[in-house]
Amino acid sequence: MYFALDGKISKQLLKTHSGEFDIESIHSLFLRDAGVCELGCLGECVNMERLDLSHNHLTTLHKLAGLTQLNTLNLSANRITTLEGLQSLEKLQTLNLSGNHIARFESLVCLTGLDYLEDLRLQDRISKLTNPVCQHMNYVEEVQRMFPRLKTLDGERVQGKGSELYQLCRQIDTQLQQEPVTSASLPTQHPAPWLQSQYWQMADEFQDSMLCDAEVQLTDLLASCKRLSEQSEDRLYNSMLGPS
Repeated sequence: MYFALDGKISKQLLKTHSGEFDIESIHSLFLRDAGVCELGCLGECVNMERLDLSHNHLTTLHKLAGLTQLNTLNLSANRITTLEGLQSLEKLQTLNLSGNHIARFESLVCLTGLDYLEDLRLQDRISKLTNPVCQHMNYVEEVQRMFPRLKTLDGERVQGKGSELYQLCRQIDTQLQQEPVTSASLPTQHPAPWLQSQYWQMADEFQDSMLCDAEVQLTDLLASCKRLSEQSEDRLYNSMLGPS
């Protein structure tokens, strides 16, 4: 692992990590936990598409403004308080900001113009990374209002395929936590059976009938083969005798 000299990203650092001679040729860059405090010349990587700057010491992002081709950006576990600069990333689709110091919804306003943004993460419960803004009472509703095109928030579907099922499961889980089920609340009467009592017997009879039919067909086939074999033997025998 190469660390940023004095916490600043240099061209040499970019070339070393990417293996590219020309920083404009870099499409993906992984600088996780590299001691980065200052973005330096990173904005010159104009063809960057995927960037991981997680677990560093960043506070500002304005030098990312030149990365107009970027579609995936991981900034988790930094010290970010302002998102100025990200509004220029017009192709950004996935953004991870969990584990920073974003305290107000107003700080997110600069992202609302990103038409392709569909996956936003401000907290990660598994890694225990969050932002102060996530503690607001109506956090989820407010973020969804600000970003109506979001498909995923904090790793959970808010719209699109699977979102309705997720919301239903979430409501059921909430209800169960509020009203735990007790033995007294369970119904005492037995529900009606799904299948009639003769259902499996009918299935067995049907299967037996199919087996009988198959046996008859096999017997007929064997008899037919035997007849053809006998006829072939007779013809072969007669051909060997020749005309009398």
